[in-house]
Amino acid sequence: MLAALEASLVIAGPGGERREMPIGRLLAGLDMLRPGELIGYVRVPLLHAPQTFLKATGRTGPSRAIASVAVVLDPARRSVRCAVGAVAPMPLRPFDAERWVSSIIDWDGERTLAPDVLAAFGDYVATACIPDPPPAQSALDGTEPGTLPPAVLHLRRTVSTLARRALGRALA
Repeated sequence: MLAALEASLVIAGPGGERREMPIGRLLAGLDMLRPGELIGYVRVPLLHAPQTFLKATGRTGPSRAIASVAVVLDPARRSVRCAVGAVAPMPLRPFDAERWVSSIIDWDGERTLAPDVLAAFGDYVATACIPDPPPAQSALDGTEPGTLPPAVLHLRRTVSTLARRALGRALA
């Protein structure tokens, strides 16, 4: 959720100096904490906008998610932000899917989307986060060229469903 909200970290250095870093940069390994630095606090932007977080687990009750999706609507910037978690070592942001669906929403009207557009958004997010394998990889693991193993296809369908539902709930 913090990645979708575009939260930032305020980092305290050993000499009392402070710096701010987008949380996505730390999670992606683009920026690192320097020796002697600590995360002081997390700054989350205040948005008066709908936000939704959904996760799928392999069992009922609290357990580790096999996939999670956070969707944040930002009417002031006329944008949708989405983050997909648990399918990679860090949260993934499907920027192209965000831009596409942001351009379709009627920000001045009812902000509703047809079910087929919600489904297309889910598929767009899932394919961006779990892409088709290159032909050479398919030959190595014994699957048909361009196809994913059944477990990965299931994960992709799960992400698609979560993204579709999360956007639908945020727009409701």
